[in-house]
Amino acid sequence: MTLPRLLLLAAAAAVIPSADTMLETIASVEDRAATYFALAGATIVTSELAPIFGGLASKEGQLSVSRVIFAVTLAGWLATSVLYVAGMLKWEWLRRRFPSTRSAGTVALRIVRRNPVRASFLVRYLFGGRVLLPMACGAARVPLPVYLPVSLLGSLAWTVTFTLVGIAFGSAAEQLLGRLQHVEDAMLVVGVVLALGVVVWWWRRRVRRAERRAGARREDG
Repeated sequence: MTLPRLLLLAAAAAVIPSADTMLETIASVEDRAATYFALAGATIVTSELAPIFGGLASKEGQLSVSRVIFAVTLAGWLATSVLYVAGMLKWEWLRRRFPSTRSAGTVALRIVRRNPVRASFLVRYLFGGRVLLPMACGAARVPLPVYLPVSLLGSLAWTVTFTLVGIAFGSAAEQLLGRLQHVEDAMLVVGVVLALGVVVWWWRRRVRRAERRAGARREDG
């Protein structure tokens, strides 16, 4: 399986578009270097879904759990390190370029200044702040000898947490995914009913407007 295809399938399966896609993706994963590079790349895009997918695949015997943890941890750590450098060099420019982030950036700076070590550890955990928090660590000039090892430990803990989630639910994944097909069928029926309802509503609205225009013309006449 090529790298772009695996990235696409991993991201699509993680969002659970269909039970068949997820099962097919897990079954087609191969234990080779390109797969772990793809999983590392998917980590930056899909966050928690990548280690969960890796845990599911390792539960099925398709991947090595230690290699999954290594690849995802390293990818997440490198991503936060790049953001740290960006915050250290371009914090004020970014705040001017994206005014909507100013208030959130101020909050992130306060978090870092209160406890730089804790903030460095949580750069992967803080949902909604995974971009601003490491950048705030750079803007606040958290020392590299502090930030790099602590953020690495945080990335490792985060990866292990969500890989274990994938492993824990691996035994029940097939039953769960098998039921998704029934859910999809039900959603299709609901979608058809809603579509019909919209059509009926649109038609009645059109008829009422035509009646109002006809009444207005009669009054003018």
